[in-house]
Amino acid sequence: MAEWHLSGDYFENCNCSVVCPCVVSKAAPLTSRPTEGVCDVALIFHIENGAYDNVVLDGLNVALAVHTPGPMAEGNWSLGAYIDQRADDAQTDALGAIFTGAAGGPIAQLAPLVGKNLGVRKAPITYRVDGKRRSAEIPNILHMAVDPLPTAHPSGEMWANIGHPVSPDKMAFAVGAPGKYL
Repeated sequence: MAEWHLSGDYFENCNCSVVCPCVVSKAAPLTSRPTEGVCDVALIFHIENGAYDNVVLDGLNVALAVHTPGPMAEGNWSLGAYIDQRADDAQTDALGAIFTGAAGGPIAQLAPLVGKNLGVRKAPITYRVDGKRRSAEIPNILHMAVDPLPTAHPSGEMWANIGHPVSPDKMAFAVGAPGKYL
């Protein structure tokens, strides 16, 4: 198996009407029912530094689109990956392996929950950081943004150690700004 590493920026946003109940499930991770009955979530990654063997992945973006018909832990997810159109063939193959779980890592831990793999598609992905706000756009597919939850902490961010597969050490909680998933 290839050796790889990624570091950078990441955010996600789901269709739930409150902070994602999956990440704060009391009984076990991912067991809470989505507030809307189903979960539609996009996970957006900006790779500041990364490599897959000798394939450099710096500066590229990836988006995962996930649909679950109920609590995430019950499985039967539909999962698709969007790879930055700026990626060459080797980078596309590397990012496809990492973000479908074929190369191991956090996504591989979630692979048993995926019932329908929608594959990998290249697309123009814009990733923006404006202060503490994060936003991403894939034309005609996705436009979304998140802002940190209000907090009295001097950083202006609310951090938690929730054991999230993508960011197991700590994660900033945010609220989604109005957006659209096409």
